[in-house]
Amino acid sequence: MNIKAMWNLAKKDWLLLLRDKAALFFTFGFPLIIAIFFGTAFSGGGQTGAISLAVADLDNSEASREWIARLQETDALNIKLLPEEQAREQVRKGKQSAMLVIPPGFGKAKGQLFDPDVPEVQLAVSPGSKATRQMLEGMLMAQASQDMQQLMSDTDSMLASVDENITQLESISQEDLPEDTRIFFNDLKEMLTSLRQLETTEKANGRQDDWDGFQGFTPLLIKHTEIRRDARKPYNTYAISFPQGMIWGILGVISTFALALVAEVRQGTMARLLSLPLSHGEILGGKALGCFFSLVVVMTLLLALGALFFGIRIQNPAVLLIAIFSSALGFTGLMLLLSVLGRTEKSASGLAWAVLMVLAMTGGGMIPLFAMPRWMVNLGQFSPVQWTVMSFEGALWRDFSVAEVLPYASLLVLLGIAGMLLGGWLFRNRIRY
Repeated sequence: MNIKAMWNLAKKDWLLLLRDKAALFFTFGFPLIIAIFFGTAFSGGGQTGAISLAVADLDNSEASREWIARLQETDALNIKLLPEEQAREQVRKGKQSAMLVIPPGFGKAKGQLFDPDVPEVQLAVSPGSKATRQMLEGMLMAQASQDMQQLMSDTDSMLASVDENITQLESISQEDLPEDTRIFFNDLKEMLTSLRQLETTEKANGRQDDWDGFQGFTPLLIKHTEIRRDARKPYNTYAISFPQGMIWGILGVISTFALALVAEVRQGTMARLLSLPLSHGEILGGKALGCFFSLVVVMTLLLALGALFFGIRIQNPAVLLIAIFSSALGFTGLMLLLSVLGRTEKSASGLAWAVLMVLAMTGGGMIPLFAMPRWMVNLGQFSPVQWTVMSFEGALWRDFSVAEVLPYASLLVLLGIAGMLLGGWLFRNRIRY
């Protein structure tokens, strides 16, 4: 294997790329524009389709189960019951959009109108999904308000709640309480007793109208929890959009190199190269080497610009290195495969971009993963674009460990090896001089 010859072939491709202003723009300039645009556009978050919501029911009461069942009837929610830690991990890894924790005591507080304890839940969403959080808050509050209204309109439940609160007040020993506290308890007891008599009289008279005297009550208290392991690191929406921008840089590189190889075959350049003491493998290896290092340079430059001007912070450098090199290898293999499937530049360009557009649409290259419908995210699990996006997000804000990024990196490496082997075999059998 002539490494020097391969390196010279790679340098030739780099020089051709630098001279092609249009290709240079779509390789470096356009991805940067995409990253900045989506980072700004989604600074408020975004959500389409049903929101995937992991629910951890720690109360496990009849009231909490009924409440979850009513939430499941909402078309805008796709609810999955999970243990709390598993739910948190799925949100952190992007498998669920949000997490809802129902703590112990929820059912008891929910059934008591006059208890000072307000029903409480904990809500956590994927970083950057501000719109998702607002939508969930609205749906949860609407459900809780509806439950409170129903409880108030149910005279039997209303009277039972009043009776229970009167009993609790009577059970409190007032001997050791300060005078002002005793006065407060006595006044509250008298108020509840009067309310009991009023409700009993209205029920006896056949009145069934909704009682609206407590519209100012808080039906639900929503507390927000943090998903990331290190809450001290501030979140930045450009940490989501720059991996998306890098995808377009990657697509620009591999399409440029794939079309260049087809052009060399059609224009006779490949025949001249094969007349030299170079094997098919060495020629293809030089093309792969040029593509690989171009991909590394594009991704590194975009990350550097993001860190310098847009506040991107690298949480795990080791994960980032794995993401860069595995992505470069995977898409280099894909480039070699695409380059030998078309006979002319036109057919190769149409085929390459058709394949790349499908991968980009389903993998998070056009729409950020957090804003995609769950069915599309699931479909994108077969796309190397999503493997790449998840790898970079793991390094920038998902706080992946090396073990957590390895499945995505392994798939990219396997894609690269398979693409090189199959592309090399097709190249040797189709290109003969």
